[in-house]
Amino acid sequence: MEEVPVLIAGGGLSGLTTALFLGLYGVRPLLVEKHPGTSVVMKARGQYPHTMEALRVGGVADAITAASPGGTGEFYMALAKTLSGPVLRGIMTEGEMSMSHVSPEDWAMASQERTEEILAARAAELGARLRFGTELVSFEEDQDGITAVLHDRADGSRRTVRTRYLVGADGRHSPVRTALGIAMHGRGFLGNVFRVFFDADMRAAVSGLEGDVAEGGRFALFHLLDPVPGVFYTTDVPGRYGYIRGMSDDQPDYTDWTTGQCEELVRTGIGIPDLKMTVVGTGETTIVCEVADRFSQGRVHLIGDAAKVVPAPGGLGGNTAVMDGFYLAWKLAMVVKGQAGPRLLDSHDAERRPVSEMIAEQQYTNTVERLGPDLDASTAVAPVHPVTQVFGYRYAGGAVVPEPGEAGELLEDPTAPTGRPGSRAPYVPLDTAGVPSTTALFGRSFVLLAGTGPEGEQWRRAGAEAAALLGIDLPVHRLDGWEKAYGVTPAGAALVRPDRFIAWRAQDHHEAGGLEAALRTVLDRPE
Repeated sequence: MEEVPVLIAGGGLSGLTTALFLGLYGVRPLLVEKHPGTSVVMKARGQYPHTMEALRVGGVADAITAASPGGTGEFYMALAKTLSGPVLRGIMTEGEMSMSHVSPEDWAMASQERTEEILAARAAELGARLRFGTELVSFEEDQDGITAVLHDRADGSRRTVRTRYLVGADGRHSPVRTALGIAMHGRGFLGNVFRVFFDADMRAAVSGLEGDVAEGGRFALFHLLDPVPGVFYTTDVPGRYGYIRGMSDDQPDYTDWTTGQCEELVRTGIGIPDLKMTVVGTGETTIVCEVADRFSQGRVHLIGDAAKVVPAPGGLGGNTAVMDGFYLAWKLAMVVKGQAGPRLLDSHDAERRPVSEMIAEQQYTNTVERLGPDLDASTAVAPVHPVTQVFGYRYAGGAVVPEPGEAGELLEDPTAPTGRPGSRAPYVPLDTAGVPSTTALFGRSFVLLAGTGPEGEQWRRAGAEAAALLGIDLPVHRLDGWEKAYGVTPAGAALVRPDRFIAWRAQDHHEAGGLEAALRTVLDRPE
């Protein structure tokens, strides 16, 4: 019987990211995916800056940017009456969603199919074993681990694998989640949208946009409102475009639509009645908004679409899938290597489910505005700025040491960071040779930022002693300029987790003895 430390079921964005970062942290997982390879279907596109920070740690950020249209993260996105205008609101036309004030990374616009290829290659390079054309048939958990049965779809053979932990990254209809009996909650089924891919000469229609949009030099997307809600967007193939017809109460049955009907749908939807085009693909997509009741059960943890399914407007479905893998991998690695106790993994549900519920509701609000005007707008939540959605969420109830008076807020303004445990470690540019910012220090291990006062040397000694005692890596950095954003004095310190969240802080020197205790609490390592 083959033994593996972690078995990952599913080779999409979340599963491949988990495999990559487990490899980076010194654990060789086994990933199985029932399809013969990575995705070949045009799906999600775009990487937010917080995702690019994680991908930078993983060593693939530059490759993702290079795979973007024109090799750049620049894109044009707007809400408009028709393709010819008027534009009602720019979503990314004049830098409205720039996040350079909270992150050193820029956007990327790589497609999901290109991104999965890059993640898979890097994961394999780091030692992950990827077996495509192989599916998880069943699994059974006992006190010491999980016994799983795998099916090779090419030759029909079955084999048994023993693993300590199972990651369910197997999509919206997740057999892993179903086998555990975990239900979903939320708004559920919202409707169907119909998509058409077509080849056409659109140079005149997009001639007003910079970046050679028609030839694939820059990604562009329009949310169109007249005569019916729809979406027009470019693809990686020059001269090939996509059109999505939005939801409505009088949605036709597209099952038997002819090519001519699809062409007319596109012409009417984008407002170019005489457009010459060739339809190259069609399909219907179900729009769902729901989250699993729990993300962990025993030794099994859910990520990606297995944990939550959100509508597309807002672009955080694929990004959250990547981040799920990044946030889970370091915890799994430390537990597998004996650097943390098993209860560290309890924080996966406590931390990721509230964030997923927030994102689901935010993307429902976007969907009402951009794709589904017949949906119930009265229950839509107030929009939260995307910068706050991705850089302002907190893990106050997770693997952190909360401070007295902690109110447990899910969000804070990342432009006015508090530095509280459970909050994201603020991005602070540094005027230090070789260290451009605080963010550049994080991602490989826990990090201790020590104040620049005379007490800083005591923090360096305390960090070295705690690292040796617990058998972990704990670099200590004394750098000018970071203390204010983290809410500490020059005599204080802040402990940052590998995923860039603050685990604990000492606002002044008198708390110096708490570092080891904090690490033991976060890592489930009682004396």
